[in-house]
Amino acid sequence: MFVWLMAPAVQAATIEGINMLADGPRQSLRISMDAPIAYQVFNLEGPARVVLQFPHTTLAKGVVPLKGAGGVEQIVPSQDSDGVRVEIGMAGGTTYNIAEKGNDLLLSFTAKAAQQSSASGAVVQDIEVRDQGKSTEVILRGQHMDANHNALLTNEGETMVLDFWGGSSKLPKEYYTYTSPRLNNVTVGSADGRLRLVMSLRAGAGTKHQIEADNNQMIIRFGDVVAKQKAGVVVEAVDFQPDDRISHLVVRTDSTDPVINLQEEGDKVILDLKQAHLAPGQERTQDVRAFPGPVEQIDAYSVNKDVRIVTRLRQKSVVSSYQSGNVLTVTIKPQDMVASARADDEAVKSEKVYTGQKVTFNYKDIDIRNALKLIAEMSDFNIIMSDDVKGVLTMRLIDVPWDQALDLILSARGLGKEQNGNVVRIAPLAVLKADANARKEAKQSVEDVAPLETEFITLGYASVNDVKTILEGGSVKTEVTSAGGAAGGTTGANGTGQTVSSSSELKLLSERGVIMLDERSNTMIITDTRERLNNIKRLIAVIDKPMQQVMVEARIVEATDTFSRDLGVKWGGTLNSNGGGYTHTVTGAASAPQNVVDLGAAVKAGAGGAIGYTLGTLNNALNLNLELSAAEAEGQIKVVSSPRVFTSNLQEALIEQDQQIPFQVTTASTPPVVSYQLKSAKLTLKVTPQITADKRIIMQLVVNKDTPVANTVGPPTIDKKQIMTKLLVKNGETMVLGGIYTQTTSDQVNGVPGLQNIPFIGNFFKRKQKVRNRNELLIFITPTIIADDGPKN
Repeated sequence: MFVWLMAPAVQAATIEGINMLADGPRQSLRISMDAPIAYQVFNLEGPARVVLQFPHTTLAKGVVPLKGAGGVEQIVPSQDSDGVRVEIGMAGGTTYNIAEKGNDLLLSFTAKAAQQSSASGAVVQDIEVRDQGKSTEVILRGQHMDANHNALLTNEGETMVLDFWGGSSKLPKEYYTYTSPRLNNVTVGSADGRLRLVMSLRAGAGTKHQIEADNNQMIIRFGDVVAKQKAGVVVEAVDFQPDDRISHLVVRTDSTDPVINLQEEGDKVILDLKQAHLAPGQERTQDVRAFPGPVEQIDAYSVNKDVRIVTRLRQKSVVSSYQSGNVLTVTIKPQDMVASARADDEAVKSEKVYTGQKVTFNYKDIDIRNALKLIAEMSDFNIIMSDDVKGVLTMRLIDVPWDQALDLILSARGLGKEQNGNVVRIAPLAVLKADANARKEAKQSVEDVAPLETEFITLGYASVNDVKTILEGGSVKTEVTSAGGAAGGTTGANGTGQTVSSSSELKLLSERGVIMLDERSNTMIITDTRERLNNIKRLIAVIDKPMQQVMVEARIVEATDTFSRDLGVKWGGTLNSNGGGYTHTVTGAASAPQNVVDLGAAVKAGAGGAIGYTLGTLNNALNLNLELSAAEAEGQIKVVSSPRVFTSNLQEALIEQDQQIPFQVTTASTPPVVSYQLKSAKLTLKVTPQITADKRIIMQLVVNKDTPVANTVGPPTIDKKQIMTKLLVKNGETMVLGGIYTQTTSDQVNGVPGLQNIPFIGNFFKRKQKVRNRNELLIFITPTIIADDGPKN
């Protein structure tokens, strides 16, 4: 059997690409052409296959046979003298549909397994979530768990949708909530012949995941997933498939459970497949800038024992992934397209949708009760009208849904409705409001007479006093202070303050409820109604959990390099002579009669050195003294302070070392009174850590380092250094908070004016001093989460 299909014919056309794309239980094949082409379709049996013949057509280079998935087994394109032939092998019972989209041809295949809501579909009987240290496992147990299924990762990696085609659920409920570090909740539902599980993940948890399934169970792993030791996954094909402005990256492997790590970095989408290698010919670069989508280049290569596929983008995009068996499809949509679609969806949601059968009313002065009876006949609803429903109205409604007509009539007369099953009660809005208030009061009256029961609840981690405050409508915030507690709160002996605020509208304890506490055993004895007790137990199950612990270590490094050099000279003497009856005597200054130049370096015991030379005559007519002195000092000082503190998540911690320095204080009285006042020189680390869902740490930090400085003249001083900041740090990562770098350079020359500038001789008339001091301060911080690795297998 064959079918001849004719598109607007253009001769000498080219088939530029053939790509496969998974779409739920269906497989789609896109044949991309540069122009419309006339083609023939042949349906053949033994084995089942469909053949497409494209006359007068050429096959572009790079178009190669493909291995299919699901209902499609293989695709073999070939060039012959008449044109191009594309033969598609199909599994038994597979159906297909052909559609033309622009110049392209789109074939959709549906496997027989997807057409049946068969008993061979997966049957989910149990769900379990286990935290394995750095990873989280969602374990689904039941029958045929390796049946046809698909996994879609969307919402920026925060939602995974798992579909079992033809599957069913025997779970006791449809909604499960968890306190896992990577999983929020799981919702189970059925529609359109499939069982769907929607897993809400914490930020970043889904970027790295693995799905492993056998007949009895399926395990979905999130987080730091380690590939199992095996021969390795073979990446058979890395293909690009354009769809107008949407781009698809289709990766086919020889395994249904590869470890996938999908993440975005700037203008790149990076896909890592762990313990994998590329098939021959797949390590390549694909330049796809000619297509209108957001992708411009795809690079596939090996990194150690993994395969990395880097998709380079030219505009901001939204990325989602879809896994069907051994085929992974990464869909990349332009951000503006997604934003426009979301805006349209929100506009549709904000409008009420009317689905009733359309009616036509054209009446003048019709009694409103008769109009409502007409609507009751059209809607198959039973309508009860109160005596207050009366009046007439004129209406002309042409092809309007009956439920919309009902809302218009009620709005025109200030009426409202209440629906219970297929019975609708209509009355004035004031009457309905009064009835609602009466029911509320009746419900309160029922609670006032409901029997009281008593529960004994022992807490494992939370304090009974804190829980009591919460149940009575208050909130508790623990603060750590260094002296005496916080203002406005109560402070215990250990310096811990509690601030309690009241919000009585949210309290879970009723007016009749009573709480007694046994602080010795951390037990609460609660008496209240059964409904209130159940709500209290649900709250306690959420808040009575161990607090995550954090070790915060700070390192304060002070490095000081000092260098000084002092070169000086002293020389002088006396000159006595007799001539012409006069005596002439030449000496130095009155303060230093032996020296004409007194510019010696500051040398003393243990610092520097000096050498002297004396020249004189026998008759003591001439005495000359020369002294050269030099001093040089070099020092290196490094001070490392390392305060560390251990605290719980969201709890402020403070560690402090205080050195008291006495300062002399003199009063202005007569006579003056001298006393001493102590000043603190502190080394302080104050931190409030917050552990995020992706195991990073937000810290509010104050680090203080005070250093006493002894002065040769005057009282001592305190050198204060402090940093106050808030930052986000990875677990175990060391971050440099900041640094202060100071450098002092001094070159000083003292000498005799004029004479000191004479070359060479001027050195006997000057003193040179050089100082080079450098000081550097760096502050490092390292937070570490004290991990609970959970149960071991």
